[in-house]
Formats: sequence, structure tokens, C-alpha cells
Amino acid sequence: MKINRLNIGQEVRNKVEESGMSKAKFAELLGIARQNIEKTVFQKHSLDTDLLCNISEVLNCNFFDYYKSDCPCNNSDYIEQKEIKATLSIEMGTEKKEQVLRFVFGDNDIEILNK
Repeated sequence: MKINRLNIGQEVRNKVEESGMSKAKFAELLGIARQNIEKTVFQKHSLDTDLLCNISEVLNCNFFDYYKSDCPCNNSDYIEQKEIKATLSIEMGTEKKEQVLRFVFGDNDIEILNK
């Protein structure tokens, strides 16, 4: 299994800024002194799991997913994909064949995978 290595404090900072929440309000909701939020959260490369749970709840964002290798994690290169499964039936006379196909759609591409 591949685990992403990242600066979680920076990811939290980005999410706070994206949400429009002030640092003071964020600190208050976490029960951290406003003047300590930088060194306690934003400047940390790793965070205590209990603190990360609280941050995830405050920002309504599961930061634990950021460690998964397949998580978009606000990556601008990430293309959301949708998957559709279809069964193709081919009949020639009395002979019938079925094949399950999986279609993966991105922004500008289609990938067809045999299942």
C-alpha cells in the first residue's frame, strides 16, 4: 500500500483559507490560543490523531483521507473520474456471449477496462 507523505499542517492551512474562516475562529473552535495556532497546527508536518479528528470535524473535511494514495487532496492535477459498468451481450444464432465492461470517464478521456 502506498501512503502519501505530506505537510498536513500546510494542508490544514489551505483548507482554512479556502473556507474563509479566520485563524482566530478556527483556533477558538479547536480550543487553541489564537497566538499558538501557527506553531501548533499550521507549521507541523505531523499532527496528533485526536487533534486531526477535531480539525476534520471543524472544517468538515476528512484529513485522514489525505494520506491515501488515491485521494485528490486538493491536487489541481486530479481529474474526477466516474465509473460505469455495462454488460455487453452478443448473440449469433444460438450462441450468446456476455462480457462485463467497465468504463472510466475523466474530463477529456475515456478508459475502457475489461472486468
